[in-house]
Amino acid sequence: MNSVNRSAVRLGFWAVLLLGVFAWAPATYPGYWKSLEGFVPVFNVEASSAIASVATVPDLWRGTGRAAFLLAQPLLLMGVSPVAAVRALFILAFLLGGLGVYIWLEPRLGDRAAGLAGLAYMLLPPLLATVYVRGSLGDALIAGLLPLALAGTAIYAESRAPSAAAIGVLSILWMWRIQAGLAVFATLLLLLYALLVERHPLAGLVVAVSGAAGLVSLVPLWAVQAPPVEPFGQHFLYLHQLLVGQWTVAPSVAGWQDRYPFQLGFAVWGLASVGFWLWRVDRVRLPLAQWRRLLLFSFGGAAILLGLTLGISQPLWEWTRASRLLSYPWQLLIVAAPLLAVVTASAVALSPVFQRPLLWTALVALVVLSSYPYLTADYTRYQPPERPVAIVGERQELVLLEAHLTQDPRHAVAELSVTWQVLHPLAFDYNVFFQALAPGENGLHVVAQLDTQPLQGKRPATTWQVGEILEDHYRLDLSQVADLLQEDPGRLQFYFGYYDWRDGSRLPVDGGIDDKLVFHGER
Repeated sequence: MNSVNRSAVRLGFWAVLLLGVFAWAPATYPGYWKSLEGFVPVFNVEASSAIASVATVPDLWRGTGRAAFLLAQPLLLMGVSPVAAVRALFILAFLLGGLGVYIWLEPRLGDRAAGLAGLAYMLLPPLLATVYVRGSLGDALIAGLLPLALAGTAIYAESRAPSAAAIGVLSILWMWRIQAGLAVFATLLLLLYALLVERHPLAGLVVAVSGAAGLVSLVPLWAVQAPPVEPFGQHFLYLHQLLVGQWTVAPSVAGWQDRYPFQLGFAVWGLASVGFWLWRVDRVRLPLAQWRRLLLFSFGGAAILLGLTLGISQPLWEWTRASRLLSYPWQLLIVAAPLLAVVTASAVALSPVFQRPLLWTALVALVVLSSYPYLTADYTRYQPPERPVAIVGERQELVLLEAHLTQDPRHAVAELSVTWQVLHPLAFDYNVFFQALAPGENGLHVVAQLDTQPLQGKRPATTWQVGEILEDHYRLDLSQVADLLQEDPGRLQFYFGYYDWRDGSRLPVDGGIDDKLVFHGER
């Protein structure tokens, strides 16, 4: 690994800053993308809960903490919409991650290698999928803060600058208050990096104390725990999925994106292979032992973390009970991402040939083009409400975005328009019920009822895709109570919900508070 002359132009820095726009530009498109988490980040950006609780199950380890929405608050105070504020946070996560990788690696690998690493980090397919397929704000911000923590730790180990230590400490504490489960693995990675690569016990102590402080800060929330929404053991990957394959989901979780990009991309595998060849086969001389340790740590650490996403590691997850920390084992790809950025740039760092402007530009183009197929998202112009009408299902499968009831006394009918988004696959083709109730001697009794398949039976519930926004209309004949409707429409009540037509059991609403939505007639 030869020392690189640091050009005044700093091509690597500008590559991250300018070409990184390919990663975050889709987040600027009008509307919002139909991600697996739907509008959940938007609903929670204005909520005051310590852990996100609107349209999601609050959980200390797997949930998203309030700190994920902290930087959105100034935008909201300036009148920015919640949707725009959330999109800005995703863009910030990309910029923090790419520039953090560059700042971390530039003193060690040189400007051009660090620039290639930062760009590869921003365009890594699993990170793009975290934003544009999953829509997970917590995971995206962890991906943005982890490189900053690495940069702060490395700079502090080299210069003992208090400002560098402060950046590292702040990043670690922030990660713990964003998503504690991923923060455990991120803190462990930082601790091992400080001790094995930098070989700086004081830097390791700073990381350890910061992680412990983050853990202690969560003690008041220790009771906020919930069972997993998805079976952890059904989401391990196969090796070919990390190489070139797509994930074909199991029937029990049908409805997930069948083409979720878990593969690391041709640029990562290709350039990492060249770098490994130069390092281990051609035996390129490394002028500093620290650089050798960085490569060894990155190649070895990435291999271990990738191995933990595969099915062969399931006994280890079960034995350590670490599955309690994450929703899916492949979330570790986020922790592995900085190491993958290093191994991607290793060829440029090891060989002056790859640092030549023309060839380096070709490698940059390769990184961009290899990730281009993953820079797409399914957008909607639908503007969500500030809060959903209701959440339906035992696993909060459906979020009702809108529900509008209208009565027409002249024609003795009531109409209900419902808009909903799917958050989790449904296991059965549920029916909907729409009832009108009038007061009687023994209380309310049903005077009109509609039981039918949603969407006129054209789209059974098991075919609804996660993230999809659907709309339906229901019409109820009120001719039996036409006189009451004319005299006092406000005396009528209306029930709406979903039920299993095999036994009549209804899906719970808002976590079991009720099994139906209640509407009151208009006077």
